[in-house]
Amino acid sequence: MIVEVPMNVPVRFLFAALFLCVILAPASSRALTVTATPGVVNVSPGTQSPVHLLYTALETTTPNASYTATSTQLRFETPGGDLLGTLERTATISLANSRGAGTELLNVPARIISAVMRAGGNRIILSRTFKPGVMDLLPSTVEVSLRIVPAPAGQFGLTGLSLEFNQPAPGDAPRPTSGGRITVPRNTRGLRAAATVTYNGQGLLRGRWVVDGQPVGLVNRQLTAGRREAVIASPTVPALPTYATGLHTVRFEILEPEPTFEIPSLLYFVTATDAVPQWESLELSAPPARAHLALDAADRPAFSWQPIPERAIYLFRIVALDPEAVTIPLTGLDTRTPVLSARTAGSSYTLSPFDLDRLATNMPYAWQVRAYQGNVLVAASDYRIVLFSGPAADLELKVPLRDQGVAGK
Repeated sequence: MIVEVPMNVPVRFLFAALFLCVILAPASSRALTVTATPGVVNVSPGTQSPVHLLYTALETTTPNASYTATSTQLRFETPGGDLLGTLERTATISLANSRGAGTELLNVPARIISAVMRAGGNRIILSRTFKPGVMDLLPSTVEVSLRIVPAPAGQFGLTGLSLEFNQPAPGDAPRPTSGGRITVPRNTRGLRAAATVTYNGQGLLRGRWVVDGQPVGLVNRQLTAGRREAVIASPTVPALPTYATGLHTVRFEILEPEPTFEIPSLLYFVTATDAVPQWESLELSAPPARAHLALDAADRPAFSWQPIPERAIYLFRIVALDPEAVTIPLTGLDTRTPVLSARTAGSSYTLSPFDLDRLATNMPYAWQVRAYQGNVLVAASDYRIVLFSGPAADLELKVPLRDQGVAGK
C-alpha cells in the first residue's frame, strides 16, 4: 500500500500515520497458524477415551523465528458452540526457523461424552488456543472433531493398568494378598506377577516386564474389540529373580500404544533365609515321566526318589492335571490342593488301598516329593506326569449309564 503525503505535513503526523498503518494491517499476516492431526477422532461412551494428537505450527511474519507457543486449557463444546467443560492441561509447541511441532496424549472424560449423548448428540468439538512466545503475534485456535462411536469402533488406546503378584513358589507359601509389596525367602521358586490392562478399541499391545531396570520378557498381544480388559502374566521362565537379597522393583512397561497414565510398580523384598538349600534339588527315580500305571489292588504302584544327604522326612504328593497338560510344559501349576499326600522317612512310597479310591483312570496326574527337616522345607523335586489305568470291569463301572447309551427313567 502506497500513501502519498503532502510536503507541508508536519513530521509528527507522518509518524502517526505510519503507526496506524501497522496497527490496521491485516491480522493474518501477523498470526501464528496451528493445525492438528488427525482432524477427526473416534471416542467411545462408558469410559475415558484416549486421543493422540500432533500439533504443527507455522509462523511466516518473522524469518527464522524461534520461540515456544503455549496452551493451558482444553475446551469441549457442542458443534453449536455450547460449552461442555474444560480441562486445565498445558501443551506446548517449540518453533525453530518459524516451524514447530508438538504432541499430546489425553483422555476425554467420560462425563463429557455422557453429557453429549444425553442431549441426543454424537459429536464433540475439542479446541485449544496457542499463544506465541513473542509480542505482536495473535494467538491461534485449533479444533478437533470427536465422533462418538460404539466401543469396538473406538480409537485404540489404553485406559488403565494394575499390577499384582499372582503366585509365589508353588506350595512354598500362600498366595500373597498384600497388594503391591510382598516378602519372600531367598531362592523362592516361581515368583510371578500379572498386569491387568483396560483399553478401548482394538490393536496390538507391545510391552515388556522389567525387574530393577532390566528387561526379563517381551510381550506382543493382539487385543480384541469389545473385551476391554486383558490379563498378562510375567514369564514363567525366567521367573522373577530371588537370588539377591534386598528390595526389588517390578514394572510392566508399555511400548505401544503410548499410555495416558502413570505406570505403576510392584515391590518385593528378598530375605536372607533360603527357601531351598544349597544342594541340588531332590531327584525322582521311578516311575519314569509319562508312565502308565495300573490301579491294581493286588500290585499297587510304587514311587521312589534319591534321598538327600541329610536326615529328613519326605512329603509325597499327587496333583490332578487338566487333560491338555500332557502336551505342554509343567510350569505354573496350581499345586495347593493335591488329591493325596503322605509322609515317609524312606525314599519310596507305595500307594495304599485308600489312595486308589482317590485316583481316576485315563487322567493325567503330576507327582512330586519334598524333603523337610522339622517344619523347614529343605529340598523339592520337579513334577513328573503319570497316568493310571485299570481293568476293563473297573472302567465300565466308572462310566455313567447315560454315557453307555442306556436311557434312564
